[in-house]
Amino acid sequence: MPTDDANHDAQLQAHVTAGRKIEAIKRYRELTGAGLAEAKQAVEALERGEATPSAEPADSSFEREIVSLLQAGKKIEAIKLYRKRSGVGLKEAKDFIDALAADRRIAAPSKSGCLGVALLVIGATVAVVALG
Repeated sequence: MPTDDANHDAQLQAHVTAGRKIEAIKRYRELTGAGLAEAKQAVEALERGEATPSAEPADSSFEREIVSLLQAGKKIEAIKLYRKRSGVGLKEAKDFIDALAADRRIAAPSKSGCLGVALLVIGATVAVVALG
């Protein structure tokens, strides 16, 4: 019977083979408690045909920085930071940040703000002009 580590590697490899890198990263984090950077490195090792490294202490400061940006409604900055630190493309970074936000249950900020007020004022002005 295979060991737990072999089963975990097989599960992760299945995600990698199917092109589901983000799911593989999330699963590695669930299995090991590793941070984002460590999980990404482990999955990339699998992509290269290497065994996953054992989990080491997480780079939690990087993860906290990204989560902080998301909580402040700065999703674009979080994507830019992740791209800069990880070297991934825009789509992969956006997908990763979206998955992290969903995992942490961080909702996107409301976009009604000033734009909503401006549209309301314009609509009221048009109505007054049309009636007047």
